[in-house]
Amino acid sequence: MKIVVSFVCGGVLSLALYLLVFDRPVTAPPLEVSQGLAHSYDQLVDSLAQAGDFVESHPWYGSEREQAEAYRHIMRTLVAAIEERFMHDPRFPYFRIINPNNKTGMDNPDQRYLIAILDGSHEYRIWGSRGTSRRLDFVLYEDVTEGRTLGVLSSDDLLVSGDGGFEVIVSPERQPGNWLRSEAVPGKLIVRQTFSDWASEAPGQVHIDRMNMAPGEVPHMNAAVMTQRLQALAAAFGEQVRHWPEFNRTVAGRFPENWLSPLRQVGDLGGLPGRLMALGHYNLEQDEALIITTWPSAAAYQGLQLGHHWWQSLDYADRQTSLTTDQARLSSDGAFHFVIAHRDPGVWNWLDTEGFQRAEMLLRYDGLHPPEIPDEQIPRVEKVPLTELFDHLPKDEPRVSPEQRAEQIAIRRQHVQRRYGN
Repeated sequence: MKIVVSFVCGGVLSLALYLLVFDRPVTAPPLEVSQGLAHSYDQLVDSLAQAGDFVESHPWYGSEREQAEAYRHIMRTLVAAIEERFMHDPRFPYFRIINPNNKTGMDNPDQRYLIAILDGSHEYRIWGSRGTSRRLDFVLYEDVTEGRTLGVLSSDDLLVSGDGGFEVIVSPERQPGNWLRSEAVPGKLIVRQTFSDWASEAPGQVHIDRMNMAPGEVPHMNAAVMTQRLQALAAAFGEQVRHWPEFNRTVAGRFPENWLSPLRQVGDLGGLPGRLMALGHYNLEQDEALIITTWPSAAAYQGLQLGHHWWQSLDYADRQTSLTTDQARLSSDGAFHFVIAHRDPGVWNWLDTEGFQRAEMLLRYDGLHPPEIPDEQIPRVEKVPLTELFDHLPKDEPRVSPEQRAEQIAIRRQHVQRRYGN
């Protein structure tokens, strides 16, 4: 028995000695503190605090809903800036995809945007499959706020192989086949896949590579690179979180309420060249409705959307806050009558305000040659009492059942899931 006890005690003492010598906490060596890293991180923290001060003092910081969206605007802008300015490397690019979590700048609900920041001293290859989207357009801008357009490759001019594949070269010198002109300046490439019939159209694959890249060229992360990226993130976030609400206040905000601006080409404002667009904002009481009347056109795509004052689209997956002419129903008088109202009035072309008493309206036409609308088909806007809505529509305007509305929403959600792969 003594032998057993001695053996056990000896084992315990041996284990204790082992733990004492070999498993005790190890003191880490002193960190090499980079003042550049610490300072750049402080800049990012300061920009977040300043963003809160900005939205709280802004005219759009009104209703409880608008206040909540102000902070979602901050968070979405931060996510977008992290993806675009912190994670990216123009020498080894990937596309950033705008989705419901990171959308800014009044994204079109009918488009899948792919964005890459490019170094004008390099050449790039974009490749993939066309898919069945209504349009696939490529525009390269100078990488500054509201930068000038450097090059455009329209969906109308895109060469696609028999199996649906394509290749686009981005370079300063003209190339055979699909070519997008660049310059020796930083650039922002935006690829737009446009969908009109959400029930049937699906995205293709779009990828990007830098050309003439040597294997193993990707550098390791270090303090200098991290400092630069944090500084770029703080600057881009601070600028973008202010830019779009101020753009709305100083441009769209100057228009009368419940009215649409004249159609104009918006390439000079950073939009897609050749596009016609009208802007406006509504302000409706619970018992009011706004009727927007448009007509069929030769445009490849025509769509109307709503967005809130922080200049972001409303929920377009689980609510009907946008419609294209493929999704809408044509009335017996040959026109599309879109109805903006806080409650579902039972018409097919209802646009849900999502509870915003005031918000934005954007109407787009793409693929018009020439980009013109006849005077008799200029969009019209009429505010009416909600109880008198059907007095202002064709007498045979059909009603929509709750089951039909649910089917509309189900199609929307399924398309958005397919579009973003989630």
